[in-house]
Amino acid sequence: MDRRGWWLVIAAASVLALVSLASNVTTLNQLEGKVNTLLVARLTFSQLVNAGTVWAGLAVVSGWLVRRAAPAVAAGVVALLTACIVHYGVGTAFGMFDPDVFTANLHWLMAAMLAGGPLGLVGAIARRLDPWGMAARLAVPAGAVLEPFVLGRFTTPAILPWPNRVADFVSGSVLLTAGTAGCVWVLGRRVETAERVT
Repeated sequence: MDRRGWWLVIAAASVLALVSLASNVTTLNQLEGKVNTLLVARLTFSQLVNAGTVWAGLAVVSGWLVRRAAPAVAAGVVALLTACIVHYGVGTAFGMFDPDVFTANLHWLMAAMLAGGPLGLVGAIARRLDPWGMAARLAVPAGAVLEPFVLGRFTTPAILPWPNRVADFVSGSVLLTAGTAGCVWVLGRRVETAERVT
């Protein structure tokens, strides 16, 4: 098992957890609607770092980092659990969350344990050069393409304040663009590899 890969898994999970936590810090001026442009920027950034695709991508990258199938399954679970524990733990330490935050968010801890393993395995499979490997490499960018539509980022109800509607549209557009670019890149690399082989 690659020890360096495991350290990278822990580091990546901790960074995502802390950035996600910081993205949720809201000032009184934002709550009072005095700095709506700043609020749009914060909401957009928060939606991006808290996107399901980004968190799923963490587990996939973790599996890729530790390479082999069984450790990759473990790495996916460890990465998502670490991210959740750091996120809620630091937030509680700084008074951002109530002490019962872990109980209130038990569903996310369970999701980390259930989804982390399969996503980590996808990361290990992504190293392969066969069609399974290509499909695994497409998982995260395809998720980024689908997520804004599944979450309705382009159809936000008009009843919501305009900063929320703009943030939804911008974050959805970023995910869609990044996902499309990722799919094109993965498929392009597949063509390059096939041409080199033939």
